[in-house]
Amino acid sequence: MEDVRSSGVTEVTAVHQRVLFALARAVDWLGADRLRRRVALTVLELGFPLLSFLGATAIVYSGNVRAWSPELFVAAAILILAKVFAGQVTGAFAGRWRFVGTRDALIIVRSALIAGGAGVIALHQLQLVNTSLRLVTADTSIYIVLACGTRLASRWLHEGGRRLVAGSGVAFRRVVVVGAGESGAAVIKNMLASPKLRMDPVAAVDDDLAKQGSRLNGVPVVGRVAQLTDVVREHLADEIIIAIPSGTREQIGRVVDACAATKVPFRIAPDPEEVLNGRGHGQIRVVAPSDLLGRPQVELNLDALRDELTGARIAITGAAGSIGSELTRQLVKLHPAVLYLIDRNENDLYFLCDELDRKGVRVAHVEVIQDVRDQRRMTRILRELVPTHVFHAAAFKHVPLMEFHLVEAVENNILGTWATLEAARAAGTGKFVLISTDKAVHPTSVMGATKRFVELLVAGWTCESPMRSVIVRFGNVLGSNGSVVPLFERQIAEGGPVTVTSRQATRYFMTTTEAAQLVLQAVAMKESTGKVAILDMGQPMRIWDLAEMLVRMNGLRPGVDIEIVETALRPGEKLHEELWWDTENMTASSQPRIT
Repeated sequence: MEDVRSSGVTEVTAVHQRVLFALARAVDWLGADRLRRRVALTVLELGFPLLSFLGATAIVYSGNVRAWSPELFVAAAILILAKVFAGQVTGAFAGRWRFVGTRDALIIVRSALIAGGAGVIALHQLQLVNTSLRLVTADTSIYIVLACGTRLASRWLHEGGRRLVAGSGVAFRRVVVVGAGESGAAVIKNMLASPKLRMDPVAAVDDDLAKQGSRLNGVPVVGRVAQLTDVVREHLADEIIIAIPSGTREQIGRVVDACAATKVPFRIAPDPEEVLNGRGHGQIRVVAPSDLLGRPQVELNLDALRDELTGARIAITGAAGSIGSELTRQLVKLHPAVLYLIDRNENDLYFLCDELDRKGVRVAHVEVIQDVRDQRRMTRILRELVPTHVFHAAAFKHVPLMEFHLVEAVENNILGTWATLEAARAAGTGKFVLISTDKAVHPTSVMGATKRFVELLVAGWTCESPMRSVIVRFGNVLGSNGSVVPLFERQIAEGGPVTVTSRQATRYFMTTTEAAQLVLQAVAMKESTGKVAILDMGQPMRIWDLAEMLVRMNGLRPGVDIEIVETALRPGEKLHEELWWDTENMTASSQPRIT
């Protein structure tokens, strides 16, 4: 009996799909040819006011057409002409039906109200009917329903037909969306409008109780984030999409934990505003460690950046490194005159220049394989360029390693900076930018001590020179060469264990893009000249918590699937980092995220 009932439901569904597909093909056939489309639209746009008047007259008077007075037919002509004229003036007829939305509906309503108002005035002045207000009210209401309803039906048929074609032979992935705000609504709308994605939103979850029981583009909001496992199981979901761009670090971490517990793949959607502003990518992607920071995009003063760097002649040392390469990517957007990319790492420098060429970057850029410790050659290179700005990012940064290579650390970090300063002075450089680190504050390591030395060196050197300086200090960069994130990810891929120096150890973290953008903003700020600009790193994060979140992001359970073990602090490492000295006079700047 159950099999018979199931087969009957399947047959009904198949018939429904065939009818829907046939109607969709008919609508698309009408819209495919310009002449057919114009004829169909003309017939419909004239038919709507005619049908609405007939319906209104039948309601107000009677359904017996023979009993209607001749004045009513004159009134019909007036109301129909009023709607046609108002539709032309307001642009109500110009909208594409397959993309109709709220704005189009509002334009139609406005056009109908204008036509109705004009019709009431005309009928009252001509004394054609005694019940002109009732007649026009009914006529306008029916017209709005017909005009909007037909357009919505056309869009529904078009989208339904596309989904049937795209899904023929291939099952759609059932998706649960986390976040029922504007971003979640945009994600669901895009899924429904883009059948090639083969994603079917079946439910949404949100912790806002006011949104519970509501619907987003027809998709129900069925529970809270904590109930995600039950929601995924009940709706047979194949994937989870996170759509909370304004989430804090704690919120994102909690959502990632809930997603990992479902054992279902999960990804994150971009912020629609950032995509429209050109600051983000429009693709749904896997959750990255940078998402765990939960910080908004940097708001840059683009006018100040363009005034400072457009048309500039710029040299970047350490250009193939994490910060140097990201500085390059950001700088080419500001159209400097030329970039000299200086590094002794030939492989990464080649890959960076190849990336710029593949992206069609038109800014002139010259790769220079050079050791910054060679003052003579650095002077020759910078004199050839005559730079307006030198960004000095070249340095040894690995703390424990430098503890056993004191001479190399001093030669590269201190003597290399001194040689670059001398070369920049000889070339008549306008501004020297030093990339520093939080390890220069109360240094306990060789690396930190060398960076503190060069901070003082650059500050002292440029105060007695026409060349100005900006020293930019910040903490760890997520995903940079030698950082903990690539190490943890490699250990997770190998099955563990993940090694953390201490449960209590904390570090400041920011993304590479975030750091590079703020460095450029600091350079463009007049108040940072000759001073140390400290980037806002947010709150420090426990490295142990970061390790646990990375394990969960891979769909694994910390301590069960992957062990996290505590080692000891390595030579030169501190339990907690600091961003400034107690003796430094901290003042706010024009950029909220730079002190």
